[in-house]
Amino acid sequence: MPADSITSRDYLNAFTFTVELNHKPKADGNHALFLRVTEDRKIRRIYTGFAIPKKDWNPKKKEVRRSYELHKAINARIDELKAQATTIKADVRGASASDVFDHLKGRPSTSFFAFADALTPGQAYNTGRNVRCEVNKFRLYVRNDNLTFTDITTPMLYTYHGWLMKVRGNSLNTANTGLTKLRTVISKAIEAGLLKRQDNPFLGFKIKEAKLERIRLTETELQAFTSVDLPEGSLLWHTRNYWLFAFYCAGIRFSDVACLKWQNINGGRLSYVMRKTQHIIQQSHSIQLPKQAEAILCHYAKPDAKPDDFIFPIVSSGRDYSSPADLLREISRKNALINKYLKLVCSRAGIAKAVSFHSARHTFADLGRRKIKDVYAISKLLRHSKINITEKYLADFDSEITDQALDKLFG
Repeated sequence: MPADSITSRDYLNAFTFTVELNHKPKADGNHALFLRVTEDRKIRRIYTGFAIPKKDWNPKKKEVRRSYELHKAINARIDELKAQATTIKADVRGASASDVFDHLKGRPSTSFFAFADALTPGQAYNTGRNVRCEVNKFRLYVRNDNLTFTDITTPMLYTYHGWLMKVRGNSLNTANTGLTKLRTVISKAIEAGLLKRQDNPFLGFKIKEAKLERIRLTETELQAFTSVDLPEGSLLWHTRNYWLFAFYCAGIRFSDVACLKWQNINGGRLSYVMRKTQHIIQQSHSIQLPKQAEAILCHYAKPDAKPDDFIFPIVSSGRDYSSPADLLREISRKNALINKYLKLVCSRAGIAKAVSFHSARHTFADLGRRKIKDVYAISKLLRHSKINITEKYLADFDSEITDQALDKLFG
C-alpha cells in the first residue's frame, strides 16, 4: 500500500500506552510511576513525577489506591498524561511512540491549579475548604489556569501578598494565612516529586507577622455578660449558655460543644475526644464539671434523653450526619450564627468588644493565668500539645501585667 494511502486508523493502531509501577524501588523505598509507550515491541517510559509505596498501587485498575494520601492528585496526573497521549496519537498524522515521548517529555508538569484541585477533596473538610478558598483567590489574581509550579516565584508571592492586603482588604495575618495554604500545596507537590526542594518559591518568602489580638472578657465584663437579662429560651439566651459552658469547661471549642452528647457526661465529669485533633489523638479528655457548668446542663436535661442525643440544640439529633462533611458544614453554619448572636448579647451587656465563641477559650486562659499561675496546669486544660504553645498563647495577654508593673514602679 502506498505511503500516502495509509489511513489515520493505521496510525491510531501503530502504538499503545499504559501506566505501570517500576518494579525497582527508589532509595526511599517508593516505586516510580511511568507512562509506558509501546511501538513494535519497543518500549519508551515517561516518568509521571510521582513515586509511591508498592502497596498503594492497584495493578488491575492502573491507578493509585485510596489508601495513599495523594491518590486524587496522582490519578489526575495519570489521566492528564493519558489524555495528552491520546490527543497526540489522534491529531498528529504519522505520530509514533517517539513523537508521543518527545511531546510529553517536553511538556510542563501538572499545573498548580490542576494539582491543587485534585488535592483538596482528599483533605479533612475544614482543611480542604480553607485551602480551596485560598487557591481560588490565587487563581483570581494570576488569571492563568495553566500556571505551572515553576511559574510561581518568590517575587510573585510578595506581589500577591500585597494584592491580598490592598485589593482584597485582608489584614496582615489573614494574608499570611492565605500564603500558608498555598505553601501547603507547594509542599505536597515537592513531596510528590513535581518540584525540586531547591525550587520552592517559599524558601525566600519571609514576612513578619502582626501580633494577634486575642479578644477576651475581663472579670467585670464577664460578670456583665453573665447577668444581663435575656428572654429565657431565646436564641440569645441559648447563645450565652453555650459560651459560658465552654468557658467553665476550660475553653472547649464550639465544634466540641455542638457535638457533645449525654454519654459524654458521667459522674460529674465531662469526657470527650477533641474534634480538632481526633485524626491524630483519639485519647479522651476528661475534666471535672464546675457547678456553674452543671447548672447550665440542667436547662437541657430531659427525662427521656438518650445517651446518644446531643446535649445542646445546636445540631439536630434527628438528622443523618453519617457523612462527616455534612456535620462539619452544619457546625460551621451554626458557629457563624452563634457568633452573630454573641455580638448582640455583648451589646446588651454593654461590652464593646468583637467577642466570638473562641473568646471563651481566651477568657479562660487569661483568668487561669491570673488565678492559677501554673502554666503546666493551664496547658493541660487547654489541651495544648506542647507547653511552649501555652507560653506563647499567654504571652499575648501580658501587656496589661507589664502596664500595671510600670504603674506601681513610677505611678
